[in-house]
Amino acid sequence: MKYEFSYYDPKDFDEVEEMILRSYSWEYPVFGLNRFEFCMGLHPRFTGVPGALERGAGVFRKDGKMVACAINEVSAEGDAFFLFDSKEDAQNEELIENMIFFAQTGMSQVEENGTTRFVKLRVPEWNTVLLKKAEAHGFIREDWSESTPLKMIDTTDLDTDLPPGYRYADGNETPAFFLSNTHMASFNYSLDRRPDAEGAFHDLRKMKSYNPNFDLCILDPWGRPVAMAILWYRAGMPYCELEPLGVVWWERRKKLGTKILNEAFKRLHAVHPECNGMTGGEQPFYEKIGYELKGKNWIYTWKTDVYPSWEARSESMDYRKGL
Repeated sequence: MKYEFSYYDPKDFDEVEEMILRSYSWEYPVFGLNRFEFCMGLHPRFTGVPGALERGAGVFRKDGKMVACAINEVSAEGDAFFLFDSKEDAQNEELIENMIFFAQTGMSQVEENGTTRFVKLRVPEWNTVLLKKAEAHGFIREDWSESTPLKMIDTTDLDTDLPPGYRYADGNETPAFFLSNTHMASFNYSLDRRPDAEGAFHDLRKMKSYNPNFDLCILDPWGRPVAMAILWYRAGMPYCELEPLGVVWWERRKKLGTKILNEAFKRLHAVHPECNGMTGGEQPFYEKIGYELKGKNWIYTWKTDVYPSWEARSESMDYRKGL
């Protein structure tokens, strides 16, 4: 094998991120800057799976240079994303073969039945080489996909006015638990399910591209946080990225979500006037306020049943041959 493999090491962070940033020149990356840093910062404490990258992500180098990374969302849910140094590497058959083998053997998780291993690979629609290779190795396309919701924004007439008594506060002012409290009340879970959510958001604020000026909350007349939004951006990106957005359940239908997005973008655009667009989520809310879906990434799922070695039905199984 002309490619050298290693498990992800924290020292690889900058190289992986540079690959992600380069990928904006040829695609709408499904694993962009916001997904990388949000997952890196939040998920270790939030999901309770430490070392998910160090144990379940793989780096591929050629002559010492990183050319690809098979990465998860810093969790153990069977998701796989292939990152590449160039569009040419993204279509290199030998490299793809190696990465698929690692996804099957190093990234797959086990279903609740205790037998079936699975991995869900994102395959960009444009990458027909990866698509064909995935199908050749038994990956089956699901009936859903992921795209990048994107809106190009004119800052001349953005509604940011809040109801009387409400105000904006950024990450220079708000404690981490304001984010975790808002997140819980927006996505309807409680402290017993995510006891270290505050610690997770505290760690999120340590990420390389995090900027407290673009981490906004809306505070109600009591001074409680009722909405949140964080924007992620690095110079040279064609647009900024949102992750997350949340409005607490009892404050919905007041357009607070739209207002905080507008305010966050106005603040970022004032510092980075070259940035004229912002991503959102794949929900009806974003479509209603003018977002359009860009790119398409199919979800391809691979499964296999693995039986205990001492069972008779395992004796006839040649698992390697079936990969």
